[in-house]
Amino acid sequence: MADEMFFSPDSKSLRRGKRIAPRTETSRPCLVWPEDAPEMQMRGVILDMNVYGMLIRMMESLPPGMRIQVQLMRDDAFRESLTKPVTAMVVRSIVQNDGLVELGIQVVQEAVHQGEDKPFRKPLQKPRLRQHGRTRMYTRHLRPSGVKQRERE
Repeated sequence: MADEMFFSPDSKSLRRGKRIAPRTETSRPCLVWPEDAPEMQMRGVILDMNVYGMLIRMMESLPPGMRIQVQLMRDDAFRESLTKPVTAMVVRSIVQNDGLVELGIQVVQEAVHQGEDKPFRKPLQKPRLRQHGRTRMYTRHLRPSGVKQRERE
């Protein structure tokens, strides 16, 4: 199983077990197809995932280095899609004892291109109109009724 690589007792296991982001275990059906052949859709199940990659169990094997599309499906019948396809690359392909293949894939992060070459400038705002003179605040001092009477006496 692929988890043996991360829990093995050898001296390199600590270094290999460090991940960039923790994986989330799931059991989500998905469709996988090569990027250049969208008609060749294969069914699989995503075992765990994070933002950088996924572990997919399938019947078919794909060679490492191949660019693929992965689409998460909502139902087990593979009819309703959950997300739009994600571009990924096969990093490893491990054949298990039961005949199934576990694919380790890395999600390809597309570069974000800036829309324009012009620098962004803050739009001009209208200057605030100031009132002439100072604004005065009038307060009314309330004295207890007994104080006024004492002043008059």
